Amino acid sequence: MIKIDDEYLINATESCYTLEKVTTIQDTKSKNYGKETKIIQGYYTSMQNALKGYLKCKMRRFVGQEENNTFFDFIKYLEKLEQSLKDIFGDV
Repeated sequence: MIKIDDEYLINATESCYTLEKVTTIQDTKSKNYGKETKIIQGYYTSMQNALKGYLKCKMRRFVGQEENNTFFDFIKYLEKLEQSLKDIFGDV
């Protein structure tokens, strides 16, 4: 397993890579309240594609925010994400 940030990680099986989102169960009525859980965001055939999937998830979240952002804000955010991945993994 490779932790990308506090929210996402990449895992692997014999046949694919998975992008997983780490969350905490928020339902106070659940017996698992407060426990960490992982939700699979996608299945990929290569590490490069899994990283692209990560970027897509982060971009969708940014666009879906209730804040009013400009296209310039989006480009800045994307460049920041890509640079952080390069810092962690090098050019992929």
